Amino acid sequence: MTTPPLPQWTALARDAVFTDPTEMLLKADRFDQTIRRRNWREYAAGVSGVLLSIGMAAFFAWVGDYAIVGAVMVTGMGFLVVMHNLRRHASPVERLPEEPCIEHLRRQYRYQAEALHSVASWYIGPLVPGFLAMQAAIFWNAAQDRGWEEALTDKGWPFALIVAFLIGVIALNRWAARDLRRKLAALETLD
Repeated sequence: MTTPPLPQWTALARDAVFTDPTEMLLKADRFDQTIRRRNWREYAAGVSGVLLSIGMAAFFAWVGDYAIVGAVMVTGMGFLVVMHNLRRHASPVERLPEEPCIEHLRRQYRYQAEALHSVASWYIGPLVPGFLAMQAAIFWNAAQDRGWEEALTDKGWPFALIVAFLIGVIALNRWAARDLRRKLAALETLD
């Protein structure tokens, strides 16, 4: 028999796209590993920030500059909050045994895209009070020595560079979120 019994069905099936379950499993596993590696780097940076804050606080306490001590302690607490938020907002989603790999990957893309898009509130936000306190203490100390105008002139450009850096971090994370949303849209077409 060379003619199919229902030719219209087979004609529709020619352009059908099927996903390879093994390929989806590998993609999901690689993405999970990427997230875990990223998070471990962030935890290492956070621990380094806390340790640096403790060291700086000890040094400035020894020197007697308690405004800087307070600022670096607030910064250190900001790093602790960021690490907590990283676990809460950007850890890999749990894989459900009854869930197909493609659906897990979709959930993971959705969750990580949202985490990256909202990085300003849960990642940058907790560091801002310490950053502002540090800048205020630096301006205050410089103003006591040379006057406010000279302090703002000398210390204003590092402040502007740090603000530009933080804005850049937010922009890069939003760009990565858009990329994940594009990948999610491509996965949605496989249904």
